[in-house]
Amino acid sequence: MFWIKTLLVLAILGLAIIAGWGLTDQALHLTSTQQFCGSCHSMKPMQASFLRDPHGGRSTSGIQALCTDCHLPHDSTVNYLWMKARNGAWDVWKEFVLGAEDVDWHAKRARANEFVYDSGCLKCHNNLQSGSELDHAQFVAHKPYFLGTIQDSCIDCHAVGHTDLIRDLPPPSTAAISE
Repeated sequence: MFWIKTLLVLAILGLAIIAGWGLTDQALHLTSTQQFCGSCHSMKPMQASFLRDPHGGRSTSGIQALCTDCHLPHDSTVNYLWMKARNGAWDVWKEFVLGAEDVDWHAKRARANEFVYDSGCLKCHNNLQSGSELDHAQFVAHKPYFLGTIQDSCIDCHAVGHTDLIRDLPPPSTAAISE
């Protein structure tokens, strides 16, 4: 009787862990999409430009990046979850408590490499180094990056993710501070 109760408790515990994992995974996915991120008023320009970009709504390959594919680190699960929680909490606080109308999006564009993680780029472009070896021009362009002889990030050379973002942003004079 003891073993039956123990097995039953372990089975229920196992099912609870699996259900919890599934719900967590679903919540992480739902809060990573452009529909979710674009639901905040301050993110409408980013959502519009993302939908015009090949990484977003204009993808010809049928693959669309999630906001978190670029804007969260993918170097470890712990770091990913920490940054998702930290950035998400800040974004909600800024949008609904402090107000996001004073964010200087033009200044933030100049510092785009602070908001895009190479680990996210390399998650999708996972064959970049060996694939570059097949294309001389691509190999020459990426060699310093893979050798670590430059400090540039992917976004320093590749303007991707938000096609013609400036078109959707408010004029620079209305932005007061950079957050």
